[in-house]
Amino acid sequence: MVSNTATLPPPFRRDIITEAFAHAVTVAASSTGLCCDPRSPEHVIGDYVYLLHPHEWNHTVPASWFWGHNMDLLTDTQTHRPLTGDNIRLLTLQPGLFNDPIHCQLEQVSLSAGHAYEALSYVWGNAKDTSPMILERTPYHITKNLECALRYLRYKESPRVLWVDAICINQKDLDEKSEQVPIMGEIYSRATRVHAWLGEADRQINCVFDVLQEFRDRKREAKFPTDFDAAEQLSFHRQLFRDIYQDKAGTLPEHSDLDDGMLHEEFNWLCPLYVRPYWRRVWIVQELVLAKVVVVCCGDKSIDFDDIYGLSLDWGSFEQGFDTGTYQMLKPHTRGWNTIQAIRGHRRRREVEWEMGGEAPCLMSIKMSERGDVAVFDEVIGVYAQHHECSLPKDKVYGFRELVPQWKENLVVNYKRSNLEVFLDVAKLDLFEPKKHGGWHVAFRLWLAMGLGDREKFNDCLRQSFPEVYRGNE
Repeated sequence: MVSNTATLPPPFRRDIITEAFAHAVTVAASSTGLCCDPRSPEHVIGDYVYLLHPHEWNHTVPASWFWGHNMDLLTDTQTHRPLTGDNIRLLTLQPGLFNDPIHCQLEQVSLSAGHAYEALSYVWGNAKDTSPMILERTPYHITKNLECALRYLRYKESPRVLWVDAICINQKDLDEKSEQVPIMGEIYSRATRVHAWLGEADRQINCVFDVLQEFRDRKREAKFPTDFDAAEQLSFHRQLFRDIYQDKAGTLPEHSDLDDGMLHEEFNWLCPLYVRPYWRRVWIVQELVLAKVVVVCCGDKSIDFDDIYGLSLDWGSFEQGFDTGTYQMLKPHTRGWNTIQAIRGHRRRREVEWEMGGEAPCLMSIKMSERGDVAVFDEVIGVYAQHHECSLPKDKVYGFRELVPQWKENLVVNYKRSNLEVFLDVAKLDLFEPKKHGGWHVAFRLWLAMGLGDREKFNDCLRQSFPEVYRGNE
């Protein structure tokens, strides 16, 4: 045997060694011809347990092998007890310094009981590129992007209660997923705030956050002459933004071939923000539209989502994000800004509850409506489903269920159904009805977005399942 500490499987504290863990490690080791029982005293060194006896450290058994699929034996029964009633799981993120191991516990609570929690909206990332954390005293794998988010969100001295889909839903239980996905809209709408995690920061995006934060603060303090009209206020704000950008970056950006002529010049300068993969993810749409408060986070920088689109409110109609013709003309890398505009527009549609209050006459405060079904077919499919990404094609439907009234009220989520069956399910819910912002062309866009085939296969589907629609479009 050759001692090789570089490939030494990681040690675990003795207090997390469960029967299931011990069994999984023993089975994994025996498949390589080694004898390993982590409960044996010879594997204990101080407070830690090594998967192999020190004399058996060998480069043929790397740590990554033990952290691989064999550890999947631990994650279901030990960490995710079956849910009952209207229960959800909440994640308690234990305090620690940035580089400390991540320790979490899961607690089942009634969604309707009003427990306080925050929710995380993020891109899962490469499912094969994972890191270990400790969940319920058991090793549990999460993607590197989620690990990074939890490290930045973790408090140093107190626990933090979160809802994180990859951990709070048992992703291997299709029945549970089918039950939990329909209430995800309610989960995000009940959260005290939703953190939109863009990933690790770099110099460029740090500059953008600094500019937006100062622009927000100085715009609130700005006072206009009483005779300023809307155009003059717009001009003032644009110059203010340019001055702040030059101060933070040292110079204004030079014109680039990457600039999109469909956008205001200043919006092109925000490219490091909206080019992030986060804005191309299907599930973020309902997560942000339905949230009470959205905080956009990147590394240790953060800003309220309203303060990003507050900039846009000065420089364009909030309905501009729903213009599918404009969307098609945008350069692919700038479509993230259109996504921000569209989400902003849907959030504005929910600001319909007005209350009179305060001492001054006509003083009003805006409340976010509890209703979240604020979108129509052609918006959801033309702006979001066609151009946003997900690992499962059926999520091009399920990911927007809470936004479309017909889907929210009538569509049953079932992850055991095929992609074609899900398309047929939703096609029966007025998808071909022009008066409901549907139609043949809208249905075909969804068909393509779900990867179901070309126009010929689409027509074959219509002939078999919707003959009246097919005859009407011959």
